[in-house]
Amino acid sequence: MSDQNAILYAAPEPYPPIRVERPNPRYAQMLQANFASASSELTSITQYTYHSLVLGRSAPEAADVLHYISITEMHHLDIFGRLVLLLGGDPRYCSSRQGCPVAWNGNMVTCHASLCEAVRSDISLEQAAIHTYQYQAATIEDCYISAMLNRIILDEQLHIRAFRRILESCR
Repeated sequence: MSDQNAILYAAPEPYPPIRVERPNPRYAQMLQANFASASSELTSITQYTYHSLVLGRSAPEAADVLHYISITEMHHLDIFGRLVLLLGGDPRYCSSRQGCPVAWNGNMVTCHASLCEAVRSDISLEQAAIHTYQYQAATIEDCYISAMLNRIILDEQLHIRAFRRILESCR
């Protein structure tokens, strides 16, 4: 698979500009969780990279898919980091749970060496992201942020379809 194929794991629609209507610390905190929490883009990148590496010999095509999806997730991480900054936050590798800071760590990554278990776990992570982004898009009253969240959802839906194609080989 060539680097050109990385495009297959991002929806064809263009990303909207990275903008916000105005700084908003509450929105920054919400998007910080998308940046670095147990169900964040950082966790997705790390988990998919791990799965790509350990499955490289036994399932090379699936490993390539995971690799290229992780690249798309890196773009999402960058977008959320930039939005957090524009909103007045600090895109550190931590989030907040009930007002207390929670540092991102490798224990947030679900690691499986089995193709089927790995992909099921990866689907769950994508579904959690979609659910969060849909909620945020509906509740955040900033048209630029909502547009970006809705655009990123398109990528996450594409990733689920790719993962489900891989799962078909498990049956």
